Amino acid sequence: MPNELTQTLPIELISQAQYDSYTSRWITLLNEEDGTGDLKAYFYKGVFKLMAVHFDVDAIEYLVSSEATTTIKARFCITTDNEGKDLFNIILFGTDKNGGITTAYFLGTPIPQQLGTGLPQCQLPSNLGELWLEKWADNKVFISRERFRNMFGYLQGYNFPLEDFIDAAFKYKCSVLSVSFALHELYRPNVTDVNTPTFTFNLVLQGIRANGEKDPSTIDVADGLYDISAPSPPY
Repeated sequence: MPNELTQTLPIELISQAQYDSYTSRWITLLNEEDGTGDLKAYFYKGVFKLMAVHFDVDAIEYLVSSEATTTIKARFCITTDNEGKDLFNIILFGTDKNGGITTAYFLGTPIPQQLGTGLPQCQLPSNLGELWLEKWADNKVFISRERFRNMFGYLQGYNFPLEDFIDAAFKYKCSVLSVSFALHELYRPNVTDVNTPTFTFNLVLQGIRANGEKDPSTIDVADGLYDISAPSPPY
């Protein structure tokens, strides 16, 4: 069995005003330069590409324990780290069956790919989730705004059933929940040219442990994948 993490991630709660500010920075960014610019700067920490946003499992426990929560929403944002670097990030919160907010806002920790590491080693029932993760890892140069657009507009995030977070984080007694980055490859309606697929950014939930002797950003074991969610917009 792998060692538990010797370091824990911070649990950072943010206010409504901070939530509005961080998410509006993401929406503003998508609409700059008529949506044609490169987002690479927000997905790299130095020379390392961001592969996920991590949340300590204690934060997930608080998140899923709130009364009446049926859905966990992941919303995209831009935050500034302690070195002054603006990075893509994710905020998690819960809602009830009517869409009312039932939890605090939890801000994650962006995690770059480390030198010498590749994809997380996933235990998959099929290779579909692994393929989606690999497509993001292979997209090394240009990160287009079009990766964050669906038929309804620019992506603001994804919604997951509450059970996905419970299973991903607690089924195998994991130490961290990784919200990992993926790309779906698909064809939009009325497309007839097989050489013009669309790639859309997506999220994969992975309950993980890390070897205590290594940097906790290095994923050693992934205990399950949860990768079917509802995009916002339209949901």
